[in-house]
Amino acid sequence: MHFCDIASVSLFTLYFNVYVNGNLAYENLDLSSITYGRLASPFYADFIVDGGSAGVLTVSVGPSNKSSPHAVDGILNGIEVMKINNSMSSFDGKACVGSILKSWEGHRVGYVFPLVAAMFMLLIASVILQRGGVQLRDSVSWSPLPVDASDINMKHVNQLSSGKV
Repeated sequence: MHFCDIASVSLFTLYFNVYVNGNLAYENLDLSSITYGRLASPFYADFIVDGGSAGVLTVSVGPSNKSSPHAVDGILNGIEVMKINNSMSSFDGKACVGSILKSWEGHRVGYVFPLVAAMFMLLIASVILQRGGVQLRDSVSWSPLPVDASDINMKHVNQLSSGKV
């Protein structure tokens, strides 16, 4: 629901009630107190409502017991109605068990084959990499680098002084 008090001439003069499906949603709603003391400021409120078996939605605004007799009774500038889908991505509300089971059987087979194929491919790739890694390790020599750079410089200086370079 969208509200904007464009009818009042001063703050804190428009009080009204809002009803959804006959139930009180807001009592003594004062838009100027919600919008921090400003007139003509927008305010919106969201409600989730079950339309019932008839699928009917009723929204109404009316005077509050705080309303002044010479002021506007209530104001509602706009309504947006959106239907929410259920967990089965259906807007129908309640889905029958038969349709759920039928849809599940077809989807279950579609997931099993790609999953088994992906696992098989990962197993083959693991075996190939493991065999290739063993051959690579045997053919490449490895030597550790010195931790201290001063050791390298001292050996180089010693080789220069002895004439072995």
